[in-house]
Amino acid sequence: ARNLPGVDIVKVNNLNVELLAPGTHPGRLTVWTSSALEKLNELFGEG
Repeated sequence: ARNLPGVDIVKVNNLNVELLAPGTHPGRLTVWTSSALEKLNELFGEG
């Protein structure tokens, strides 16, 4: 995605709130892969 202006690629381990809501304004389009959702579940899922 380096050749697409305004498109950012971020690994789940490096994700932060500033990337999802820059300047505290939520509304960025976020595309999740299945493996990213699985990783989020590993990191923050319940038991």
